[in-house]
Amino acid sequence: MKDWFAGERGAYFFLLLGIGLIALFGVLEFRFPTAAQLETARGRVLWQQETRGALYFILSDKQQLVLYTKGDRDGRQRQSLRDAELYPVNVQFYRQQKAGISFAPGEFYTAYVVAVGGKEVVSLDQVRSAYRRDNLTALVLGIFATLAGGWRVRMLKFSPRPRRAGGGRPASRRSR
Repeated sequence: MKDWFAGERGAYFFLLLGIGLIALFGVLEFRFPTAAQLETARGRVLWQQETRGALYFILSDKQQLVLYTKGDRDGRQRQSLRDAELYPVNVQFYRQQKAGISFAPGEFYTAYVVAVGGKEVVSLDQVRSAYRRDNLTALVLGIFATLAGGWRVRMLKFSPRPRRAGGGRPASRRSR
């Protein structure tokens, strides 16, 4: 079990890992909402809590939303929400994507576009490109893992040594 990744088991593991990562990229791209699917919430920010990967907030119309840092590379949307206690904001969110957190009750819906004074801070296309850039990591790693696993499977297929336990030695029939 020491070097399992160097044998046949590891070859198939990397092959399946790569296929899984490529499928994950496809699912993440397919799952990103269109502009027609987004709903709008309006109001001032009553409560907010920032974590390492997201900003959770509640608007005055009682909508609980979460803005992930994945779609806000430069932090402009998060900064405008931090300052939104003074003025109302419009937030476009997707109701089918929800998350729950331990430090606040209820479900938080994923926010994509923040608008202040009727002007979008970042457009939906810019958010989509930020998500896509992050998702491309899964695609690239998936391609490399698939190629590495496929190469290992092919090399094992044409390997001259038999596939046996213990380095290819036949099992002893004598009892020890």
